[in-house]
Amino acid sequence: MSEGKELREEDDAMKILTLNTYSWVENIGEQQIHDLAAKIAEEDYDLVALQEANQTFGAYQAVLDGFFCPPTTDQEIKADNFALRLVEALQVKDVEYYWTWAFTHVSYGRFEEGVALLSKQPLIAEDHSVAPVAASDPVKDNVRRILLGLTEADGQLVKLVSAHYNWWDRGFIDEWQKTEALLQASNQGHTKAPLILCGDFNQPAETAGYQLIADSALNLVDAYQIAETHRGGTATVPGAINGWNDSDTPKRIDYIWLDPTFKVSEYAVTFDGKNGPVVSDHFGITVLAELAESK
Repeated sequence: MSEGKELREEDDAMKILTLNTYSWVENIGEQQIHDLAAKIAEEDYDLVALQEANQTFGAYQAVLDGFFCPPTTDQEIKADNFALRLVEALQVKDVEYYWTWAFTHVSYGRFEEGVALLSKQPLIAEDHSVAPVAASDPVKDNVRRILLGLTEADGQLVKLVSAHYNWWDRGFIDEWQKTEALLQASNQGHTKAPLILCGDFNQPAETAGYQLIADSALNLVDAYQIAETHRGGTATVPGAINGWNDSDTPKRIDYIWLDPTFKVSEYAVTFDGKNGPVVSDHFGITVLAELAESK
């Protein structure tokens, strides 16, 4: 039995993956899709959150099927949208996911960068800007958006969020405060469901940014901290990458934050060359979690 399959032994738990894909930036996009689709099909994740799921400016508009769940902002999905291409690769393997995608900002001068969610069950999706009002143009500003999907996993209704935040000195505090307000309003004004907040936070563990999340009124817990067992290393970024060019120290900046009603039996670093091939400049995180009331 593989390490990944060991994570699947508890039938009542939901299996969650988050990964910053760094898609299409390097000329390995097709291999990325092949490797990522193969691992997702093998592991049979219930929920997947992706960041830097890119599409190029000049690509043609895609033809979408019923598995796409549109968010609140109407944004054209291009034929080379990385999330779309991944879902299509999974369909070839007879693995079907509902999915949604939101445009966050322009990156590298040629991509419409976005965040995505995949779920085995349909998603009711909405996206929200967390950028300061004065910096709200995704073409000119490094705007950030969160993507929220109300969906079901292992018979439980959950709210899954994919987010990709700025660095501490480039607006993280404002973005996080807006995130708090949006998610608190969502809990009060819509169907209540436990929250799963995934993504690249660009805040290394044990820094002020990390502590801001840990102390939040959202009352979330870091899956790494509450997991009963751990597999793989700790860092999700092994060295210097874009945005952290002057820091070659391994860092844990990707997280799965959970409603405290979750129990996490397993936490694993994946797509690290040991538990799955390296597909990005970030490693992924997989957790096996269940809600206390589901026992």
